[in-house]
Amino acid sequence: MVTIVLLAAANINSNPQKNENANTLLSLKSADINSQFGIQAGLSDVILKEVYKYPSEKIHNYIKKLNKSNGFNGSVLVAKKGKILFEEHIGKKDLRHKDPIENTNTYQLASLSKQFTAAAILLLYQDGKINLDSYASNYLKGFPYKKITIRQLLNHTSGLPNYMWATENKLKIGQQTDNESVLKLMNHLKIQAYFKPGSKFDYSNTGYFILATIVSQISNQNFGDFLDTHFFRPLKMNHTYAHRQNEEPKKDELVGFRHRGRRYQTIPFTINDGVLGDKGIYSTVNDLFKWSESLTNNDILNDTIQALAFEPGKTIRGKSIPYGFGYRLNQKEDLIYHNGVWNGFSNTFRRYDNGDITIIILSNDSFNSITPVAENLYKLANAFSKYDKFVSFVANTNIFALKNLENHLSNFSDIPKPEAIETLNRIEDFYRSHFTLFMTLNFLDLSNPFFLSQQFNSYLN
Repeated sequence: MVTIVLLAAANINSNPQKNENANTLLSLKSADINSQFGIQAGLSDVILKEVYKYPSEKIHNYIKKLNKSNGFNGSVLVAKKGKILFEEHIGKKDLRHKDPIENTNTYQLASLSKQFTAAAILLLYQDGKINLDSYASNYLKGFPYKKITIRQLLNHTSGLPNYMWATENKLKIGQQTDNESVLKLMNHLKIQAYFKPGSKFDYSNTGYFILATIVSQISNQNFGDFLDTHFFRPLKMNHTYAHRQNEEPKKDELVGFRHRGRRYQTIPFTINDGVLGDKGIYSTVNDLFKWSESLTNNDILNDTIQALAFEPGKTIRGKSIPYGFGYRLNQKEDLIYHNGVWNGFSNTFRRYDNGDITIIILSNDSFNSITPVAENLYKLANAFSKYDKFVSFVANTNIFALKNLENHLSNFSDIPKPEAIETLNRIEDFYRSHFTLFMTLNFLDLSNPFFLSQQFNSYLN
């Protein structure tokens, strides 16, 4: 019990100031004692990990099973209310060798990159440098598709043809491309649009490479430099960057793999890897969580502008589209998300209930079950909500006043008794270790006669 720990450590010389500290602590209101003992000053993440350890272990076991039975190789992060409650990196950096994946290894985000492209456009809009209902041709000299608006590019109603068909069929094998060269190719070929702009939804990588090119034109910056200046550096996303042609891959950069029987084969770079906007950003689950939090806190865009990204688009006839600006929308589940697949990388970024729960999965071994895995993780993550009662218990209970934490099991009747007991014991162990720490630092004078007094015993009872 906590009481035993306190009395066993009563070996400090009496000191008036420390006596006053002891009396102050014992008279604190329940919520304040946690502040005095550092729960709100750097220990909060530690105690949360103890509180949520049981549901975290269930997620760990699920990911471990995926790795063994389905070959999942990658990184997973689950957060709730701004706190990372589960993070794991499982598998190998290079599937031909044994070095394990680390938290600094970067993944090609594929279409998860589109949210950064959309945010860049919205930042220019916020700064008055672009109009969402202006034509893209106003910003791109020689662009042959004259009646397509920025908004239609953002929500995939532009009708633009697939640029990848053009590069793969009209350029020489091995030829390098970038946004500028592909734009010139599109301008030259003048391939017919698929449909009248705004008339229907058709997912378009072309639209997002065009948007990235517009960002570069308006800002007079390389697209990757623009993102780094306005997003990645301010948010301390230190392991996030755009692919750059003619540069060696970064030290922590992963490559994609595909299965060939029992073997794995590296997927080589393709002719379209140098095109940015629709893909091309590399990052980690931690950095993407920082990005997710910036959406919640409106760190980059003001709340009015940010909200535009999460509104369903509309066709010119008013039909709703389940896509905002850079995000797919599932309003039934209050879910904002995007998946991404490219050259062996398979990823998902999901925010439920306006970021109440965030799930991020990044993988590099051609994993083909990313959506059902994300849905299963959400079900497992919902168990964290049951344990919120423990968070409230810790925040509002003066642990000095408790004789036995298990006497409080009735407060957690909706949680299986073995799980509740285990969690309460973890909380008690946490307080034991940290009370001992504070005693070592002479924060309390436990030789104070008060600790042996009838008043103290009455307080504990």
